[in-house]
Amino acid sequence: MGEVLSSAHVHTTFCDGKSTAEELAVRACELGFVSLGFTSHAPQTFDEAHCINPSRESDYKKEIRKIQQDYKGKMAVYLGIERDLFSCSSPEDYDFFIASVHYFMKPDGSYVGVDGAAEELQKYIDEYCGGSGLEMAKQYFSLFRDYVLDFKPAIIGHFDLLRYNNSILHLYDEESLAYRKMALDALRDMYETNAFLEVNTGGVARGYMKDPYPAPFLLKEWKEWGGEVIINSDCHDAKLLDAGYSQAKDILLSLGYDHVVRLSANPQEGMWEQVGVF
Repeated sequence: MGEVLSSAHVHTTFCDGKSTAEELAVRACELGFVSLGFTSHAPQTFDEAHCINPSRESDYKKEIRKIQQDYKGKMAVYLGIERDLFSCSSPEDYDFFIASVHYFMKPDGSYVGVDGAAEELQKYIDEYCGGSGLEMAKQYFSLFRDYVLDFKPAIIGHFDLLRYNNSILHLYDEESLAYRKMALDALRDMYETNAFLEVNTGGVARGYMKDPYPAPFLLKEWKEWGGEVIINSDCHDAKLLDAGYSQAKDILLSLGYDHVVRLSANPQEGMWEQVGVF
């Protein structure tokens, strides 16, 4: 089976990661990675413990650019960012960015996490979704769809992240036609932007999900549309840099995929390249 040997989604101590950028680069080389994309959480004006402090964004850029130079000839390094819908940071000046939605904004301007404390999300659903988990899902996919269409990111990050709290709260039936239709309708519109759909193994690596994001039914339809996928670890700890990759590849193979996209080993030839997973 082909090896991915790359991740375009890793977090450092500039945000909520446990490992420094250098530690991640060292581990990537130990694993034989041909490329690595740093994507710390972009600055935002709330929940600041989980993102780059706005005053340190320039330091983050300088650090990754330095590592990019230090590892030239050993491994291709890229400066990226994971930008949430409600980030205050521009994706400009980065090699690429991942679009993600981690929050809902309440009418009073405060925020609640999609994958945050389950009890807080339940309160949001009770107060602003009429107690319906399916209505919460509808809001989530609508926000995500509009964000991707407006900003046109390189990568759609953990598309169905709301599955995390659904596994705890049982908010809606993931097998229902209503849920699947709203997810697929949003994803179909996103497909038109030519973004890559991320197969995210972070939840599996950290032990709170059995399967990667997104669910297989979404990956199946994405392939039928002709969309490209990229396997990423969403790594917050260098020890888990390629955790869950074998499972992700097995799922893709079962759905008929024969290749994935990764960050190119040779930046001079382009930022992205295909690699077989057969």
